[in-house]
Amino acid sequence: MKKHLVKIISLCFASVLMLSFMTSITAFAADDELTVNSNAKVKVGDKIKYTLYLSDTKEDIIGFELRMFYDHNYLELDKDSVNYGKFDGVIHNLNIEDKIPINWTNISTPVSFSNKAEFLSMEFKVVKGGETEISQFVSEMYGDDMTYLKSYKWTYDITVNDKSIVKDQTPVISDDQQTLEKNQGSFINYIDGMGEENTPNKDNHQAVVGSVPGTQIATQYVDVTRYENVSSDGSFNMMPIIVIVAVVVVAGAIVAILIIKKREDAKISAENDNNVEN
Repeated sequence: MKKHLVKIISLCFASVLMLSFMTSITAFAADDELTVNSNAKVKVGDKIKYTLYLSDTKEDIIGFELRMFYDHNYLELDKDSVNYGKFDGVIHNLNIEDKIPINWTNISTPVSFSNKAEFLSMEFKVVKGGETEISQFVSEMYGDDMTYLKSYKWTYDITVNDKSIVKDQTPVISDDQQTLEKNQGSFINYIDGMGEENTPNKDNHQAVVGSVPGTQIATQYVDVTRYENVSSDGSFNMMPIIVIVAVVVVAGAIVAILIIKKREDAKISAENDNNVEN
């Protein structure tokens, strides 16, 4: 009896050890896995590529202001990988943690997205398991009629180690409070990724909208060029210098006019004094 009891105890002890070992393996595997946007399962060390697409626009684009968001605790951005497809001369800032502000304006060379085409892409290295999101918020997106786009469709793909794992999904719209409070423009970020004119959800078209929406005025298309107060990553913006030079020139002209007027007044006064004395 004693012999059987020893065997039973030994068997129970071995089972407990095995269960503990299996639990540790499962926990380790869970820590090693990252879920991106609730639909992409990747592992620590993987290289993933996020590609954003735009299609179904009725007007060609002449300018936009967009912010991309990610969490550096889970994803390490490869700054050299950021690509803007059809756009030349894009101004961005890659030095802000977890956010990439992006601006582009060119009224002389509109860009067409009537058919699906790559809008931008970027690559990340997975550094931690858990759950995270890659999201966006568009403040402005102007067509060549100089009003905001009302017909469009956003989608994205994710590849891991050059293998496609997510395709034609609707992007996540960021609810970053600073962006919602300060950077809401005339463009509306609808949750279904489609514009107000081409969505099938016209009766229930949900959107993420900031507290201070902009106004739709044709001459305000230049407003797509707003910049974060951090030095851009290798990009140089001439606009602030041009504005400063213009202010200096105008101020100098005003000062010159005042000096000339003062001299003329003094000359007239002196002539009047001479006439009185004579």
